[in-house]
Amino acid sequence: MTKTLQHIGASLLAATWLLVTSAFSQVQVNEPQVCLQCHDTFKQTLSSKHVHTPLKTDGKCSQCHNPHAARHNALLQDETKNVCYGCHSEEAAKLDKPVVHDPVAKGECLSCHDAHASQYADQLRAPIREVCISCHEQAKGWLSSPVKHDPMINGSCTTCHDAHSSEHDDLTKKDVYTLCSSCHKIDTRFSTVHKGYDLRGANCTACHNPHGSKSKGLLMPMQHNPFAANNCQACHSNLQSAQGKGFALKGKMNDLCQSCHKEIAQSYTSLYRHVPPDKNECTTCHNPHAAGDAPLLKTDQKSLCFGCHGTVTGFTEDYKGSPHGDQNCTSCHVPHGSDQERFLADESIALCSNCHKHQHQITHPLGSGAVDPRTQKPMTCISCHQIHLAKANPLLPLEGNRELCVQCHKGK
Repeated sequence: MTKTLQHIGASLLAATWLLVTSAFSQVQVNEPQVCLQCHDTFKQTLSSKHVHTPLKTDGKCSQCHNPHAARHNALLQDETKNVCYGCHSEEAAKLDKPVVHDPVAKGECLSCHDAHASQYADQLRAPIREVCISCHEQAKGWLSSPVKHDPMINGSCTTCHDAHSSEHDDLTKKDVYTLCSSCHKIDTRFSTVHKGYDLRGANCTACHNPHGSKSKGLLMPMQHNPFAANNCQACHSNLQSAQGKGFALKGKMNDLCQSCHKEIAQSYTSLYRHVPPDKNECTTCHNPHAAGDAPLLKTDQKSLCFGCHGTVTGFTEDYKGSPHGDQNCTSCHVPHGSDQERFLADESIALCSNCHKHQHQITHPLGSGAVDPRTQKPMTCISCHQIHLAKANPLLPLEGNRELCVQCHKGK
């Protein structure tokens, strides 16, 4: 009898649970209508030309958002990049390519795209050229150039670049020569303009700016004297090289460059010598034919320096807010060699006082008569001040009212 009652009780409990769970499972929520009861301003967004597929086809807000609670902003089901890659798996697969766009590498999909809707294709936050220029400020200069590349005029950055990742430098869709020759025919006229040299496999951007220039043919405005004089033989020995092999130099690159630029050769006898990581060749920083920035730099000075030092120190973006952020690197540093630490152009007291004349009259002892007890070296400006960024003003590594002072003046 007891077992029978137990069996009946268990059956009733199971039936009750089935009814309860069935009731819950039958609750239907009309998305996004329910969501729009509170998020009423979102109706305007949904009228945009390009609406995100989950909203456009299914109206499923809950595909990306948790309607009750979440660990992530905007009640997202997961981190933004993971939510996006849940559908866009083809983009996640590209993350292992050699060159990945910085916002993509950081998972910042929403820096370029709107998650819900946009008036622009691919749900971009603005026309593609404006999106690119918002980070790549040098493009503003290209747009003001008298001669502009057609894709630049049309605002079609993705004609040449992949916005997410690439096998090639600068996120180009193909290697430079293949990309350029896909529009610019390699015909008799091309050969005549290039003096009959076999340029198959060459890097076109060694002479041409692919975006904008002051010169006809998008030639870089600053040209190496031998290049401007069509005197290729000054540096090259073989002008009709095999495809993709480049033109043979008359000697080792650095020796060849320094045979004319003797002042640079002299700077490399300094105590501190700049050794770029890429084979220690002059072309790590300089373009041997033509360039947009003096002295034949591959790009503007800050971008060039931050290309190595920004990734090491992590101050590229924050440096814009530095008191020295409007200065070129060579305002304080020499690029090749110096007898001063940090490649400074002069001893720090003399260097800083060039601009900071009033501050140089301070009462704190400086120079050989004052020894820094932390380093046992003479006190200089950089004993207390940083050059680029710091935790406290004015460019102090520690709070200046007390925290920094007690580093030396302990117990006083």
